Amino acid sequence: MATAITIQDVWTRHREDLRRVEEQMTGFLSTRVPLIGQVGGYILQGGGKRLRPLLVVLSARLCGYNGPAAVLLGSVVEFIHTASLLHDDVVDEASVRRGRAVAHTIWGNPASILVGDYLYSKALLLAVGLKNQRVMDTLAEATTTMSEGEVMELLRVADLGLSEEDYFKIVDAKTAALISASCRLGAILGGADGAQEEALAAFGRKIGLAFQLADDVLDYMADSEKFGKALGKDIMEGKVTLPLIHLVARSSPEETAAVKALFDDPDSAQGRLSSVGTLMRRHGSMDYVLEKARRSVAEAKDALAVFPPSENRESLSAVAEYVIGRDW
Repeated sequence: MATAITIQDVWTRHREDLRRVEEQMTGFLSTRVPLIGQVGGYILQGGGKRLRPLLVVLSARLCGYNGPAAVLLGSVVEFIHTASLLHDDVVDEASVRRGRAVAHTIWGNPASILVGDYLYSKALLLAVGLKNQRVMDTLAEATTTMSEGEVMELLRVADLGLSEEDYFKIVDAKTAALISASCRLGAILGGADGAQEEALAAFGRKIGLAFQLADDVLDYMADSEKFGKALGKDIMEGKVTLPLIHLVARSSPEETAAVKALFDDPDSAQGRLSSVGTLMRRHGSMDYVLEKARRSVAEAKDALAVFPPSENRESLSAVAEYVIGRDW
């Protein structure tokens, strides 16, 4: 019986693909404006597993494509993701990402926004070179949807009345759209049929949802030094996520008032997060969210059933498990 493929196997087998993605992105930051390279390079060097480029490559390989465009589009989607991070950190007034000071605290808000704009524009310019309208349609739809998600989230800052349904609309747009597009791009490169393309897009959407759900739980439970994310960052930025939505729906009026006080005075929230964690454990909020994440991963893996068993299909399944298998 063959040994199951692990996420470490996937990283190892595609190390060269991801190395070329890094090499291309570094080269694409070379412009006549040094500040673009400085800011762009800083955030790209800040870590990250390059999940989206990996999904482009794996999806393309699954559909029979082994050419260089998969690495190019991997660079494109990572540029788009990086641009969104630069903009997010300004909007959220964040100070730390992946354990390092965010770009706008070093170069200021205008530089961060403008370099983010450059990365978006450069990504689309690179994609145009493939002369594939389906690729451009996919990227245009994804970036438009991401922007809508950002605005939807902005409009619900510190809104404890946010429903679970509206939360998922935000996550679907802001996070899952680009991950889904990454998988669809691989299918397009491989000339997949309609059913296969939609299956990969659905796979990406489901693991995008699972990734965000797991990330929301990490905000209250994770080792901040290990993950480079300050605990309680979401509350301090006024973000109402699913663990909190679940908690508020089941809390007493006194407990809800205590949670609301954190949003009313975010500067002092850090010292009182343990009480929120205690309430979440009492009401099963973490378990509830993690179960939804696991269900989403299972649905993602089920979507791959339209493809015959293969190393690439198993690699995608390993990636799906990884998004909820991070250490707590």
